[in-house]
Amino acid sequence: MKRKSGIILVTVLVLCMFTGCKKPSEDKVPTITPTPDSSGIVSPKVSVGAFKTSELPIYTVSGDFAELTAVTALVPAEEEITETVVSEAVVAALADNAIYVKVNDIIKEDTVVVVDFDGSAPPAAKVSASVEALILDAFGQSILDNVTECSGVGFSVDGEGYVSGHFEFEKGSVYMRR
Repeated sequence: MKRKSGIILVTVLVLCMFTGCKKPSEDKVPTITPTPDSSGIVSPKVSVGAFKTSELPIYTVSGDFAELTAVTALVPAEEEITETVVSEAVVAALADNAIYVKVNDIIKEDTVVVVDFDGSAPPAAKVSASVEALILDAFGQSILDNVTECSGVGFSVDGEGYVSGHFEFEKGSVYMRR
């Protein structure tokens, strides 16, 4: 019995020596540095090696498709936060919950941002009315929270007014305002 447990212990020690005993490389250890932006608000800058990122607070649909959920996306630190960057982050966050949104274009008309969706994909198709509303809210709220010069968000489908099986908005109408 003692011999059997001794062999097992030696085997485990040998395996540890060959697999997990390396010190992590310095360029893979993340460092977080609080950095004030131009308004004086401190937002963390996270860096892993030479790649520096900033946190971008956005919204997505919860895993049970029941509510809007706040999440944090990481974007390159040198990246200017625009309506396009925010929209891409929302698309990625929705994809994490198996909602595959296709955005054709992001159009900025004065201070209103219009997100143009593909009519064959969510939110304009293949989802319930409640999930569709949550997707639109995720885009609207995320853009308004992160793009300071934006006063409103509207939606269109394939370059026309927003028409789906559940909602209809005239071209140029604003869905959500600051």
